[in-house]
Amino acid sequence: MLPRVAIIYPTYNGPDSHEDITRCFHTLEKMNYPFDRVEIICVENPSSHGASWPFIEKEWMPKAGTSFPKMTIVKHEKDLGYSGANNTGLHVAIEHGCDYIFLLNQDADVHPDFLIKAVERAEADKTIMLVQSFVALGQDKNKVNTIGNHITFLGHGYAFGNGWTNEQAQTYLNEERKQNPDLEIPFASGAALLVRVEMAKKIGLFDLPFYMYHEDVDASFNARMHGYKVVIEPSSIIYHYYAFSRSIKKFYWMERNRLLVQFSYFKLPTLLLMLIPGMVVECASLLFAFKGRWHKEKIRSLLFYLYPSTWVWVMKRRKRIQSERLISDRTFLKWMSSTIEFQSSGHEGEGAEGIKNDAEGFIMKRIANPGITLVWKCLYALIWW
Repeated sequence: MLPRVAIIYPTYNGPDSHEDITRCFHTLEKMNYPFDRVEIICVENPSSHGASWPFIEKEWMPKAGTSFPKMTIVKHEKDLGYSGANNTGLHVAIEHGCDYIFLLNQDADVHPDFLIKAVERAEADKTIMLVQSFVALGQDKNKVNTIGNHITFLGHGYAFGNGWTNEQAQTYLNEERKQNPDLEIPFASGAALLVRVEMAKKIGLFDLPFYMYHEDVDASFNARMHGYKVVIEPSSIIYHYYAFSRSIKKFYWMERNRLLVQFSYFKLPTLLLMLIPGMVVECASLLFAFKGRWHKEKIRSLLFYLYPSTWVWVMKRRKRIQSERLISDRTFLKWMSSTIEFQSSGHEGEGAEGIKNDAEGFIMKRIANPGITLVWKCLYALIWW
């Protein structure tokens, strides 16, 4: 008998919500997984634009258990972000006896085999905690959104393979499998992610204060630090209607949480080695922020670390993580990249164009990234702990 799976589907009402939810649910109707082994858990954060759950309740709940999987709707009274919505979904899934949860973005739809292929991959290796799907672009299904996210040693994460053709991605994965048979990835995208519930119960899923962005980095790092695998399954396919930024305000969470992950996971000698290059990159980032008109969000992210309460929380997190870790920094850091790339989809929002120009410009390509690569090679050679 196949494992029980809960598909966690966080909803937040906005201009595109009706279209996104309808498109996604129509594809879930066609998935090749027994409906009696699947439950869809919709977790709604409140929005100033109204609510999505009345539409879901009216149009889709009558189908639940017949032409559509069983469905549960949870309505948050407070906006807990992506982290909080998925944590709530995990708790419901545990109560309902599910073996896995699958995190699915609101702005995505699915290939019929997405779930069965992800579950088969996890069932074949009990050391796997996280299985990311092959995420194609919904706007152009012949192109890639991510085949496993990459992250620099300074904490800048990006969707690897974004904009490649599917053929380019498959060629890369076939070559990668020769040296990396399990197709382990630096970190998994939370947009399409299978999670083993047993392991999530043991070490947790998302830390609530992350709210959004880098919560998937944190979950992936946490899994790896506990000796679990984070992999991609190319035959599990999701289509993500992806735009790098629909709001410049999200840059606050990206920058704030990027530093938080570093402070939490790296050992003190590693942090000291990264101090000078980190400060240089922070200064450059601040200059780019002014140029791209998102400097208020950048400054706000730095001010977050001036509060004593922040450091009480950070040090408590750090103490727990360092006491539980099972691998060395050297082993952990082998997954880090040394180049910063812009995750463009061609459908960008406010403020993103300036970042795109900076990331693809002469300074970044010809000076910054080569310099960062050289520095990282030297630093990594010194890390033996």
